Amino acid sequence: MKSLKDYRRSLSARLSVWTVLVVTAIFLAALGIMFAESEDRVRMDTLGKARQTLDGTVLHIDNTLRAVEVAANNMLRVIENNLDKPDKMFDYSRKILENNPEIDGCSISFEPFYYKEKGEYFSAYSYNNGDSIETENEGADYYQYHTMDWYLIPKLLNRPYWIEPFQEDATEGIVVQDIFSSYSQPIHDKAGKVVGTFSVDICLDWFSDTVSATKPFPNSYTILLGKGGTYLVHPDSTRQFYETIFTTSLLESDSTIESLGEAMIAGESGYRTMTYHGELLHVFYKPFKNTGWSVAMICPESDVFAAFNQLRRTVRLVTAIGLLLLLLSTWLIVSRSVRPLQKLVDSTHQMMQHEFTGDIPDSTREDEIGRLQRRFKAMQQSLGSYINKVRQQSAVLETRHAELQQAYEHAKEEERVRNAVLHKMTKGMSAPVADITAVSRTICEEYQNMTDDYMDAMVDKIENDANQVGEMLNDLLREAL
Repeated sequence: MKSLKDYRRSLSARLSVWTVLVVTAIFLAALGIMFAESEDRVRMDTLGKARQTLDGTVLHIDNTLRAVEVAANNMLRVIENNLDKPDKMFDYSRKILENNPEIDGCSISFEPFYYKEKGEYFSAYSYNNGDSIETENEGADYYQYHTMDWYLIPKLLNRPYWIEPFQEDATEGIVVQDIFSSYSQPIHDKAGKVVGTFSVDICLDWFSDTVSATKPFPNSYTILLGKGGTYLVHPDSTRQFYETIFTTSLLESDSTIESLGEAMIAGESGYRTMTYHGELLHVFYKPFKNTGWSVAMICPESDVFAAFNQLRRTVRLVTAIGLLLLLLSTWLIVSRSVRPLQKLVDSTHQMMQHEFTGDIPDSTREDEIGRLQRRFKAMQQSLGSYINKVRQQSAVLETRHAELQQAYEHAKEEERVRNAVLHKMTKGMSAPVADITAVSRTICEEYQNMTDDYMDAMVDKIENDANQVGEMLNDLLREAL
């Protein structure tokens, strides 16, 4: 297995890594700029989508409520034109339900003893239970309707009024368990006196379903506040009708929630961000034109950018895989491209070992590596030829060196013999030469006193010694030749 040092010494690995690093830097810079620009655009688009969703829901509810008001106003004129026909009130009560499916209940109620023949209580009430429309006179001692908000408020204000949601507590007659909001308006006689109240009911479930369906994002939710800030719709059903938006502020002061509640109750429209339990929330709020209620849509920051963050994660994964594939493909391409260089390295190593027979294949490539490969092969062949010649000359020189060495040894031996002979001859001639010298000195000193015989003997001795030296010199000359 290759070590890190081997990879550092590998040209293909280094080129591949540096290529991928440069591409990665450029790509990440481009992605960073793109995501930075996209984040603002996504924020605008997603928040715009949420605002449009809320506007569409409010418009739908307002239109529905407006249709209810129009239907009720039209029926009110019919009722006021037929006050002298009390029994027809039951027909009118049923008819408005038949013609308007969004209306769940209708009460045409009159002041006590307004119709003396009907007694103290007279209220034509109809209820659409889904399968059929039930109708009854709902007034009785156990249900004194003229004390109810839906009856009293429009009467006292002498104008139409949307009643805050309520639940009937009747236990006899038509028993209804639903929670309603009523559009109530006073009934006037020809003299303009208020003689009763005409009320149409809409089940709060319809509001809740419509408002709760306003979910531009999976974890977004909506709340519906009544005129006093009471939760009419809330994802936590235990808080509906029992808490207001200010309840949590009583336990833990939170100015952002208080400010939001005040703005909604004041009938303002707007958008704001707030942090609740450590989470950043985007809040859009808008009032209903008819009821005085206000709806708010809460979108967590994580939801707003959920798709964007998922896209970011996907892009990161794809980028990582792409860069890995780029690294692999770059390494394969570069390693294939520089493979001839590796062969040249191997050939160079062989040349360092004085081997010039390495096989360098011919290259048809026209790039720098191809030209280098061809020229390196030519250089290898040239060096191989030159080295062969050098080797041949070295062999000749070695042969000649051996011969010269042998001649030198022979000459050296002859010199030794010659020196030995000279030494021997010199040593042999030293005695005769010494005698000749001594005799010559004697003759020179004593020749006047010498006899002729003695002189002749001395001369003979010098002649004998000279002959002996001459013979030695002749032997020496013969040895030299």
